[in-house]
Amino acid sequence: MYLFGSFARGAVEPHDIDVAIEMDRDEQWIAHAVQSLSSGRNPQSLIRRTLVGNSRSFGFFFDGKARADFPLTLLWQRGEAISIATQRLHTLAPDPTASRAPRDAMLPQFEGLDRWIDRPAREHLTSAVTANAINIERLDLPDATVTDPVAAEYLLDRWNPSSPLYRAGHAVLAHIEQQGHDPRAVHLHGKDVHHRRPPHFAGFSLRYFKAIPWCLTEHEGIEWIEIPHLTRTRALTALRIVPLNTELLDRADWA
Repeated sequence: MYLFGSFARGAVEPHDIDVAIEMDRDEQWIAHAVQSLSSGRNPQSLIRRTLVGNSRSFGFFFDGKARADFPLTLLWQRGEAISIATQRLHTLAPDPTASRAPRDAMLPQFEGLDRWIDRPAREHLTSAVTANAINIERLDLPDATVTDPVAAEYLLDRWNPSSPLYRAGHAVLAHIEQQGHDPRAVHLHGKDVHHRRPPHFAGFSLRYFKAIPWCLTEHEGIEWIEIPHLTRTRALTALRIVPLNTELLDRADWA
């Protein structure tokens, strides 16, 4: 476990406490991850709840040490006594001037979502916006139920009603339906709802992020709606990505 961010730099009143965790994955963890993902849950939620419960004052960064471009301060590693972690905490000197580090590749649309949109993804999107290849609109999706019977049946067959994926699927399809479009003509989180080669695309938690430029060019998509963070009860915020100039959308750069 490592600390990073403003707290690790000695901020007296940090926005939150950033913790990086590196894990060894055994068969038990793999089985847990597969079961969690198949039911629309985040496998890392188990670790988060165990460590901090439902507190929203902590930000977790899993298995990212190799790609981290910011300093990490060791807090604890397996085999050590908790007292050692406590001693390391006490070595962090308070610094009233320490503040939240500026986020790279930030757009106003990412504000409050950057925790779930990693830096490479932000760089791709920001570069495409700067090149006038795409436009990004922020959407607040209310809880809603798609009324089209085929689309509603599709969601019920695909996900358990208690899954945050099911909730997000209804929110996206209901939004598309309310805009006057066919909710059956959607490629939703990796699968077609009903029609082949649909013009609408949507994804969750950036799982299919690298497919965005291909879907908006080769597959002639007119929009991609991405919900970076799924939740069972809190408000769903999405990014609506619309192509402006497909010739400027560098697909190879996103691979």
